[in-house]
Amino acid sequence: METNKLRFHMTHIKNLPSILKNQELLAYSEMALRNTLYQDIANPRIQERRFTTSIRLAPHGSLHEYVPFYFAACSPMLYSVLHNGTNQEEMVYLVTDTETIDQSGVPYLFTDGHAIMVISEFYSDLTELNKIDWPLMEDPDRKRRRQAEFLVHKKVPIQLFTGFAVINQLAKDRVEELLKNHQVNKPVGIRRHFYYK
Repeated sequence: METNKLRFHMTHIKNLPSILKNQELLAYSEMALRNTLYQDIANPRIQERRFTTSIRLAPHGSLHEYVPFYFAACSPMLYSVLHNGTNQEEMVYLVTDTETIDQSGVPYLFTDGHAIMVISEFYSDLTELNKIDWPLMEDPDRKRRRQAEFLVHKKVPIQLFTGFAVINQLAKDRVEELLKNHQVNKPVGIRRHFYYK
């Protein structure tokens, strides 16, 4: 069972100052409550479906009440973002792992496929991580299952991130400068293989 693999949240670099200033990554619903400005990279139709998708497990709510993480980098969402005109250099991964989230006590769930799809199942017990199709996470052609999500309820404190991943040295320099300006000490790694060629 893949209990402690890395989890990836992708955001636009313009969102880092707010995340670092607040010392937490907020779910969409929490950003709306706090009137947090952000650079939206999501597909509006998908966002509408996430707003109306109800969670059947505790702590319940809609998908917008959860911070989404992917089980693998180089996701179909990144592909979609690129085809909408965003440069990969502007995209930053906030990286954590299951054990860190679990030990922190923040509520979480995970799915075996894209969370808006009716056939995707939700789980809350880490022993059910075997429901994730792990070999598929390396197969970029299997869209729904490749978009399985690890969902953290409401927010993720900055200390739960193990670091950041970027595409190149220029992006690394930009992120490190933002971290320094916000007095956050986390590593930034260049991970070209997390991005499309």
